Amino acid sequence: MRTIYENYRGFKISKQESTYNAISSDHIIFSRWQLSQVLDTVDSYVEFADNNSSPDAESGMPQN
Repeated sequence: MRTIYENYRGFKISKQESTYNAISSDHIIFSRWQLSQVLDTVDSYVEFADNNSSPDAESGMPQN
């Protein structure tokens, strides 16, 4: 296994044989055939998680 990024948006990116893996400290794992695909998947996951972290994020209501 070869490490590509030690910390890419909270994920460790590595290559094992012909598959790229992204593993977070929370044990979330993504596996893809191409490096660009696994990085895109991590980006999408992080952006989705950030947008859904607050219950009032979509309503635009200020939090007190």
